[in-house]
Amino acid sequence: MNDVMPTLWVTGAPGAGKSTVGWKLFGQIAAHGGSVAYLDIDQLGLLGPPPGGGDRGHRIKSDNLIPLLHGLRDFGVRQTIISGVVDPERGLEYYLRTGPRLEGVDLDLVRLSCSFEVLCERFLGRGSSADLLDELQKYVRLLDSTDIGESVDTTHHTPDQTVAGLLGRCLIAAPRAGATPVCAQTSIPVAAVTGPTAVGKSTAGWHALQTLWQQGLTTAFVDAQQLSFVHPPPPDAFVQSQISALVHGYERAGATAALLVARDPTIARTWSGGPPGVVVRLGADRASLQERVESRGRGLSALLAGDELRGAPSPARRAVLDRALQEAEDFARDHPDLPVLDSSHQTAEETAAMLLEHLRPALVSPRC
Repeated sequence: MNDVMPTLWVTGAPGAGKSTVGWKLFGQIAAHGGSVAYLDIDQLGLLGPPPGGGDRGHRIKSDNLIPLLHGLRDFGVRQTIISGVVDPERGLEYYLRTGPRLEGVDLDLVRLSCSFEVLCERFLGRGSSADLLDELQKYVRLLDSTDIGESVDTTHHTPDQTVAGLLGRCLIAAPRAGATPVCAQTSIPVAAVTGPTAVGKSTAGWHALQTLWQQGLTTAFVDAQQLSFVHPPPPDAFVQSQISALVHGYERAGATAALLVARDPTIARTWSGGPPGVVVRLGADRASLQERVESRGRGLSALLAGDELRGAPSPARRAVLDRALQEAEDFARDHPDLPVLDSSHQTAEETAAMLLEHLRPALVSPRC
């Protein structure tokens, strides 16, 4: 049996399409029946206050990535897709040479490139500011001079055409028999926010995190959904083990607390035991949920992998709303003891302030 897990890493400048191509590759491999996982490297470095300079931010991402890749390999995943950049100046190899050992993983790095004119169109088309074009050009030159990965020119290609060209570099195979890694308890407090689809967990949680960073509390942010992109779908125990590995990584990097958002209340409340911690459920009335579904459908939210609402047609949005309302009923029935914070008709900032009022005592608890 071959225990080496091939991993295709799609990198490139902002707007080059690395996240779009990476996510579509994940979907194509899954559609062909393959065992595959997807990771966005930016999701592995959400610890602040942000570093003032040096390689600390890049080091956090690369050090956190390695145990997650090992967990996927041990679980039996056959192919992993990664998107994002670690240090455009020195590249990932520097951190692999000087950090934890990466074993049983075969990395294949590709760098998406295109003419600067096309890149500008794509960059601005995703809503980025024209004021950043000079910085974008410097970034492209830096990536080109570093020569990270094999360059793939996408100037005349749609994302689907780029995916078709890269699919041949991927392994499409059934999962191996594997084991779920141990979910070790952490010694820093982890506060968790749960709630139905589109209620605003991630958005309000992110605003709350910004406040904590501004106040100097070294806090990490973990989105459970971003660790569950595995096909076939993994059991909760596996997602818990990946959360555990990531929280431990943030703890080693100096985090004194972590904020977790998870749609599944069972996953969220696992972290309310052990060290000082708390879990709360966000709620909202139908009108507010509908407004948030429509807002996300129009693209008025952070661009995250797996967002089923961005650009979705009206029937799909209605289906998500119906599912969110049903989830809210199920959560209330199955977890009646969870404290509920009603976010109806609130802005994300107002909900964040409400979250902080309830979660701050847990997040500033001393270490066990």
